[in-house]
Amino acid sequence: MKIALFGGTGPTGRYVIEEALRQGYALSVYTRDAGKLSAFEGRVAVVVGDLGNRDAIKACIAGAGAVISALGPNKQRSKEKRPVMHGVRTIMSVMEALGVHRLIQISTASYRDPKDGFDLKSRGLATMFKLLAHNAYDDIKATAALVSRSPLDWTLVRIPFLEDGPATDRVAVGWYGKTRLGMKLSRANLARFLVDQVAAKAFVRAAPGIADHV
Repeated sequence: MKIALFGGTGPTGRYVIEEALRQGYALSVYTRDAGKLSAFEGRVAVVVGDLGNRDAIKACIAGAGAVISALGPNKQRSKEKRPVMHGVRTIMSVMEALGVHRLIQISTASYRDPKDGFDLKSRGLATMFKLLAHNAYDDIKATAALVSRSPLDWTLVRIPFLEDGPATDRVAVGWYGKTRLGMKLSRANLARFLVDQVAAKAFVRAAPGIADHV
């Protein structure tokens, strides 16, 4: 099966590419700068474009069985409000047109799932994030709301603070306020979980939180 990956040149993208290849998937990676993927030359298909280029997005997704989006707000200022949400909206529209149903999207505790209980720690961090990076908070929350209303077979993977590190398989997965979820997650553990969701069914149309086991 082929996976179409968006956000593949970000800090987590390298881990997702390596994990998908390890699991035997073919990959089509969308990027603005093909040079950032030179380490994977010959092992992945590269499609160049920005998030407003519907034709290029279509070329990336065509023939895929699933889409993984590691897109998130970056440090560069965007003139457009909610750039990630608008990009994901185009991706989802293309998926529906092509009949591709499986979408795995990174999110955070800024989005509350109906299955969550009360969790002071995650709510406190979300409030702090909102105060310190309001535009990014707004974009993440709007993106998650958009995905959760979609008819696609989506999964929102809500993450804490990320750090470089190997896959340990010692992860906690569940709902804030009901599962003991720590505040850190290795990028390799996240990558493995994201790729595993391509075939897994347990979290279709759900938004689990994930963290390294504490």
